[in-house]
Amino acid sequence: MDKKILIGIGSNIGNGIKNCMAAIKKISSDKRVNLKVISSFYTTSPVSEIKQDDFINCAVLVSWEGTPHELLQFLTGIENSMGRTREIKDGPRIIDLDILLFGDRVLDEPSLTIPHKELHKRKFSLMPCLEIDPNFIIPTYKRPLNDFLPEIGDDQVVTKLEGIVFLEESEE
Repeated sequence: MDKKILIGIGSNIGNGIKNCMAAIKKISSDKRVNLKVISSFYTTSPVSEIKQDDFINCAVLVSWEGTPHELLQFLTGIENSMGRTREIKDGPRIIDLDILLFGDRVLDEPSLTIPHKELHKRKFSLMPCLEIDPNFIIPTYKRPLNDFLPEIGDDQVVTKLEGIVFLEESEE
């Protein structure tokens, strides 16, 4: 079955747009992935007490031939290959890849929670996902994504970046 899987992508170290594009390219290059949609890119304020630069965020809709745990392992491998470190919880990061939704799957384990436990509280995750499909249902709440945006305060600033287009580099 072709599950709709949403992956959140973010970066606030170095060139965030290039980092996100590199991650998308790495995700889509795996034979288990079928990349369906890439959202726009957004500049977003950090949701953390730690002083840090704004993030570039986007989301992708993919199908995946494997388990949620295999996808997590794959995404963690990409983060590590791009230089992600985890020294400061909620601190700056070169790349952050989160499984936001995995079809209607619900998991609550120490290593993996699906849907992402903060998805409904974070504009930087919701807005790219809403752009892809506002009717995605968060299975733990049995409510569509678009129900949650009005419940989030104005302290989370999210601005869509116009004119940013993801293009595959031609291979010659």
